[in-house]
Amino acid sequence: MNGPQPTQSKNQTPPSGSSADAGALRLLDRESPEDYVREWTERIAQEKQTVETGTVSVAIFRIGIEWLALPTRIFQEVAEQCPVHSLPHRTSAAVVGLANVRGELLVCVSLGAVLGLTGESGEKTTARIFKRLLVTNRDGSRLVFPVDEVFGLHRYHPRELKAAPATLAQGKVSFTIGMIQWRDKTFGCLDDELLFYALNKSLA
Repeated sequence: MNGPQPTQSKNQTPPSGSSADAGALRLLDRESPEDYVREWTERIAQEKQTVETGTVSVAIFRIGIEWLALPTRIFQEVAEQCPVHSLPHRTSAAVVGLANVRGELLVCVSLGAVLGLTGESGEKTTARIFKRLLVTNRDGSRLVFPVDEVFGLHRYHPRELKAAPATLAQGKVSFTIGMIQWRDKTFGCLDDELLFYALNKSLA
């Protein structure tokens, strides 16, 4: 994933609802295959190669009742849930423990604790929901965090961002750059720089 990226024409613009997004959603709707990690890693890598001037690519996920989004570029893979081992002498609610992701121990953090999110989703669905661990890497800071659901990938233009409502939890407001409506979902776009600053501070 760190190798040279293929070049693309500057005039190449993917249509709305690109094949990468559609493929990712199809992947999420089925049971986890044995090569699940590899396929999702390839999907994320493919999305990073897509170029459209002025737009931002994000991965959408759910924690509790909240739909959230972070830039696709910070994600390395979507992993299966695994046991998380607590760390002694840690009092920060943001630090869950250590997760063994394919043989590598990574610090597992709680975005819900940092954002002040509580409660379970009240949504009713007949689809099977698979909880995941999202593996991130921002400027060399590798962390994982659990989510209740991964919705897919989306590309938006900053002009589409709407102001966060006054009723939003204060913690979430602090890390939210705006709200986006996509399909039947309204999700909060998070400031990844500010969020990772808070997460790394909790690890100090």
